[in-house]
Amino acid sequence: MLPEEIKLKLAPLSRSAWRPRVGPAVPGARSKFGGLPLLRPDESWPCCGHCHQPMQLFVQLDSGDLPADAGQPFGDGVLQVFYCTNMEEECEVLGQAHLPFSEASMTRVIPRDQTHGFDALPVTIPDAFPEQSLTGWSRHNDFPDQQETVAINDDLPDGTLALLHAHRPAPRAGDKLLGWPHWVQHADYPECPCCQKKMHFVMQLDSTDTLPFWFGDYGCAYVFQCENHSDVMTMTWSSRT
Repeated sequence: MLPEEIKLKLAPLSRSAWRPRVGPAVPGARSKFGGLPLLRPDESWPCCGHCHQPMQLFVQLDSGDLPADAGQPFGDGVLQVFYCTNMEEECEVLGQAHLPFSEASMTRVIPRDQTHGFDALPVTIPDAFPEQSLTGWSRHNDFPDQQETVAINDDLPDGTLALLHAHRPAPRAGDKLLGWPHWVQHADYPECPCCQKKMHFVMQLDSTDTLPFWFGDYGCAYVFQCENHSDVMTMTWSSRT
C-alpha cells in the first residue's frame, strides 16, 4: 500500500478502475460473464475462424450497467468478448489466439439501436461456462507501473516520475474495467489497423478470477478499442511465464 502522502503526489497519474461483482444468473440480464449472448436478428452464434466451432461468450457488458463515473468507455451499446476454448483444435497455438485480431477471438460493441435481439443456443460449446450476472462494481485507484512511463506526458510535476519509479506501484490485478493494465509481461498496446494509432485500454480479464479459465500459464487478457474508429476492437493476452 502506498502512503497517503505519496498517493497525493502521484495523483496526476491515478486512474479510476472498477472491479466487477457477480452473482447467480438473472434471466434477461444483459451484463454477464458466460452464458448466452445478445445476437442480432438472424445472426448465428459467432464461430472461431480457425476451427469453425462456436466460440464461448466470456463477457457481455451493457454500457447502461456501468458505473456513472466511468462514462461510456466503449460507447453506448453492448460490449461482447468471445473466445475459442476448443482446445483439442489447438486454436490458441495455431490460431495465435494471444495476438490482436486473432481469428480465435472476437470483440465488438453492438450499438444501442441494434440491441433488440434475442438469445440463441449454439449447437455445442465444450466446457461451457455457467452464467454469472453482474451485480455491481467496486471502485479503486490505479497507478501505472514503470513500463507505462514512455506514454506519460512530459508536463507532469517535477519529480513525479522519479517518485513513481522509487515506489513502484502496480496496477491492480484481476478482472477490472478501465484503470491501468496490469501487464504480466511487457506493455503491449495494439495498433489500430485503420489509423495505426495505439488503441485504448477498456478492461482486463484475469485467469480464474471471475471465469474458470486460464490464459496460458495463469495469464491475463486485455480488451482494447480504437478511439478514432470505435468499431475496431480486439483482445490480447499474455502468460505470466
